[in-house]
Amino acid sequence: MRASEIAGRLAMQVEPVCRYLLPNGRRLGNEWRVGGVDGEAGKSMGVHLGADKPGVWMDGATGQAGDLIGLWMAARNLSLKDACREACEFLGIRDDRPEHHPKPYRKPDRGGVTRLSVEHLEWLLDVRKLPIETVEKYKLASRGDRLMFPYLRGEELVFAKYRKLPKQFSAEGDCEPILFGWQAIPANARAVILSEGELDACAWHAYGYPALSVPTGANGHKWIEGEFAALEPFDTIYLSFDMDEAGQRSIGELVERLGRERCKVVALPHKDANECLMREVSRDSMTMALRDARTQDPSELRNASDFEDAVIAELSRVDDGIRLPWKKTHDSLMLRPGECSVLAGVNGHGKTIMVSQFIAHASMHATRCCVASMEWRTPLWLLRMARQVAGIATPSQAYLREIMRATRETLWVFDVQGASKASRILEVFQYARKRYRIEWFVIDNLAKCGFAEDDYSGQKLFVEALGDFARATDCHVTIVAHMRKTESEDHPSGKMGVKGSGGITDMVQTVLEVWRNKARERALVRAENRDDPEPLPEKFEPNGKSGMDTLLLCLKQNASGKEPTFRLWFDSATMQFVSAPDHKPRSMLPLAGLGVQAA
Repeated sequence: MRASEIAGRLAMQVEPVCRYLLPNGRRLGNEWRVGGVDGEAGKSMGVHLGADKPGVWMDGATGQAGDLIGLWMAARNLSLKDACREACEFLGIRDDRPEHHPKPYRKPDRGGVTRLSVEHLEWLLDVRKLPIETVEKYKLASRGDRLMFPYLRGEELVFAKYRKLPKQFSAEGDCEPILFGWQAIPANARAVILSEGELDACAWHAYGYPALSVPTGANGHKWIEGEFAALEPFDTIYLSFDMDEAGQRSIGELVERLGRERCKVVALPHKDANECLMREVSRDSMTMALRDARTQDPSELRNASDFEDAVIAELSRVDDGIRLPWKKTHDSLMLRPGECSVLAGVNGHGKTIMVSQFIAHASMHATRCCVASMEWRTPLWLLRMARQVAGIATPSQAYLREIMRATRETLWVFDVQGASKASRILEVFQYARKRYRIEWFVIDNLAKCGFAEDDYSGQKLFVEALGDFARATDCHVTIVAHMRKTESEDHPSGKMGVKGSGGITDMVQTVLEVWRNKARERALVRAENRDDPEPLPEKFEPNGKSGMDTLLLCLKQNASGKEPTFRLWFDSATMQFVSAPDHKPRSMLPLAGLGVQAA
């Protein structure tokens, strides 16, 4: 447990802690009053007992202040590690973790180790710019013609590294890897810097901050096993590794193993701390580097302030996306990048034909589309779409070739028949997005993606994966789905009627329903077959207010909240839906040489 965590546990029993550490004090209102951290009677020092800030203390005579672990260290004259151990015993917290039993290591040979030679001392002071106090604190030494960096545990030499000037390195073999510089860390330190090299730890000390160095630079961290317990009490561990690729790459493992929430990554203006010292970077600048150090948060976790520019941009953002073929839909319905939509309908109500017209219009207007149409053979599906593009029932071969060539840069198909596995669809879509920059993916339909009818969980997970894909790649995905069978198809089913898991419509941003006016169609057939036809009721009149062939209903649109309904009329010869009963199908591809007018 970190020191701050233990302090929090102590704060829950703040008055018993005060009576235990400072028995000569007494309660006055919401404070425990005592003469000082040594426990003498008096009123100079107060420990807050109230619920708003329990355990916060300050000695008015000395200016000392802190939390209850800090008080434990001061009152018992203990190091942070020992204070945490005693406090855990007081709280009844037992360490049930298995003890670390390192393999047998040999100890470095002390033979030939002397005080720093003149050459080494001058190099450290004049070239590396270290103060003599730092050199002495880290107990740098000489061993013949090599500068020695002793790795100590207490007074015991555990590991040693050497540098033969200018830049020849070596280390003792088969010795226990520990951190360099423990003797320079104050007993009451609550934060520590881990650097990549010994001279960098010394440089941080020169700037006034406690620092350790890892024994093997950026190459592996076997030392963590033996030093984990020693680092555990620190609330904050600053990782000051070299600003090159190797140094930054090694940080990830340290963050994961030492604790993502307490490790902060330091960014320096030069390669490392010692270079900053040599280049005379000020102490204030190094302090700011520590202040600005950031935790390496999961990529999904971001501070709200990171979105400052995006929030400002929202003020003037124009809502944009893929527009459907009819002008009357443009202001109130669009399919936006980063979102998913469902187009649903009862069998025979025209959802596949309608989505085909969507794609025909989009691909002829430079939107890159990819369609997985698994109910139709690909050539037949493309022929139907080509009729919609042409706006005529029987386009010539020459015209068909022009239409197909026009799709060369805008339309791709997932060429498979039957039920296709969902995972393969996602793989192909991901590839298509990366290679061809597809903007709109269509799956026709969900029932052909390899799920059993009652596999609601599988359907939901697949739609969720498609939503994640759309958001991650900033494209749009449309899923064609069936409606549940009901006693009558004379009325729209609504989004609750979409077949399969209810999570399908919950997880997409837009839900559309295609509904054909079958009652009107039947009435027209009856009228045509009667010898003495009666007038149709007004609701069935072709030009009446309700005399539409088809409704396109928007049942959900998260971005705008608008849920418009559009009346459309179907031309069976060209398979185009038009927006008014007196409108005629028109070509989507201008080909003046073939006598075809563009829409």
